[in-house]
Amino acid sequence: MIEPKDLNQYIDLYQDFLHPNPNINSQAIYLLRKDFKVKFMKNLLDNLKEDDLVLRRKSILALGEFGEEILIHIAPIYLNSKNTIVKASCLKIIIKVIVNFNLKKLDKDLMSIVEAALVNSSPEIILSAVSLLRQLGLNGRDILLKTSRDKDLLIAKASVSALLEMKDQVVEDSFDQLLSDKSIDPMIKEDILRDRLV
Repeated sequence: MIEPKDLNQYIDLYQDFLHPNPNINSQAIYLLRKDFKVKFMKNLLDNLKEDDLVLRRKSILALGEFGEEILIHIAPIYLNSKNTIVKASCLKIIIKVIVNFNLKKLDKDLMSIVEAALVNSSPEIILSAVSLLRQLGLNGRDILLKTSRDKDLLIAKASVSALLEMKDQVVEDSFDQLLSDKSIDPMIKEDILRDRLV
């Protein structure tokens, strides 16, 4: 609960958070996190349901700066929502935290939502999940190796594209197997061969 005397300061800072100038915006995020952490976090999480794309993007970026402490709120929001926008936003927040804080591993609750996202019908959610796994590096690689063989062409192509960015011998060996497997869609093979020609 914010004291009445602090409420005006919060409102002013929140207006600065919404400001299009990135310097004003960044300073407001810093001060809101420092002085009004709980209230600001709640407002940002509530913004994930908003139709306003700019507001959602600002909120995702700000939540990504909270670090690992924000992640405990993300799995329940993802699992309890039927809203595609909210689910995709949750995945994007995890990606921001991974990138901002150089995380290499996620706990089992967060990995369970990534696995659920990979079987979702929404292309945005699927692509966000694949992007997240790519950011995890070796800890995402084994899942991407499996999904590169998925019957869903979108998942398979996105997984191969992600693996092309993290090539190592394990990935190269897997690509050799994909190329020699007659059941694999030619479009997947083309992506691998195109990369090898570069």
